[in-house]
Amino acid sequence: MGHAPENEMSPSPILFPRILLGFIVFICAEVFSGASVHVGLWSPWTWLVTFWLYFGHFFLFASLAVRTGRTSFWSLYLWGVLFGLYESWISKVIWHGYGGDGDFALGALGPYGYGEISMVFFFHPLISFILPLAIGCLLCPQLRRIFPDLAWFSGRTVGARAVQVWLVISFSSILAMNSGGIVNLGINWAIALSILSILYRLSNQDLASTDGLDILVFKNRGMAGLGVYLGSLYLITYFLLNPAGLPSPIIQLLTLSFYSVPILGLMHHRAREPFPPGTGHVKPREIGLMKLLFLLIIVGSLAFSNIVQIVYIPVLANMLFWTPAGFLLLAISIIRI
Repeated sequence: MGHAPENEMSPSPILFPRILLGFIVFICAEVFSGASVHVGLWSPWTWLVTFWLYFGHFFLFASLAVRTGRTSFWSLYLWGVLFGLYESWISKVIWHGYGGDGDFALGALGPYGYGEISMVFFFHPLISFILPLAIGCLLCPQLRRIFPDLAWFSGRTVGARAVQVWLVISFSSILAMNSGGIVNLGINWAIALSILSILYRLSNQDLASTDGLDILVFKNRGMAGLGVYLGSLYLITYFLLNPAGLPSPIIQLLTLSFYSVPILGLMHHRAREPFPPGTGHVKPREIGLMKLLFLLIIVGSLAFSNIVQIVYIPVLANMLFWTPAGFLLLAISIIRI
């Protein structure tokens, strides 16, 4: 009996890069915030539900962005708002608080938590969607011709430097407060870094030999699979995950109407063509900057994890700032039409 060709036995060249990118999304959303640190990265729930929740949302909206040509920064922000609205139907956070007990961190804004609503309009659009895309452009430079606006994040302008410093201070302090102690945090970081290192080694060659679109953009059957998965996830978790957090039908309908704003905004944003192949360039210093920022977040979170009293001020400042900043970004994204 003849042997199958070697390339038929090897894994798909997009498999590990996609899992790597999905894991980067997970780190930005769940590790930097400390949300999955208390549960632990060894928890079955983390890998059976949480990871795939972020993986599915990220690739669905990234694929739609490229397919429709809505790839400017402000378009990506609106895709991210659609992403962040899962915090209503799945987690019920905006209605029932971070702890799922009905207590809001900073009081209520009508039927919504003041701090919690920032998950929809600030945190997920920027940290769970745009930031991983910007990192993806560094790992796979050809993606930069699709998302040229995201090169700003690793730039040297005053605004870019301010954002880079803010990322380090914000997430090292937030993670320290939610760390559960330096031992717990250290174990979680050891797991995260080990997985990240393995995935990068398995993905590095494929990332260098692709234009990035085959990794980022799902084809028709893949999009159908993402739709079925996310539809099932929303349906199951709506009824079974913290059902006590569901508000009155009127409030749910009001929340459902939120979708109209980013959808109408995206319909009126101008589609644009990618830059020509070969025009995506990433400088070595940008890769070095990404590694440095990541290292500073790790070191900072570990350094402050046993003296959390120090970090209450920057954490509180973030929670007060994120909500009005999210509303401002939403307004700008509409004005930019």
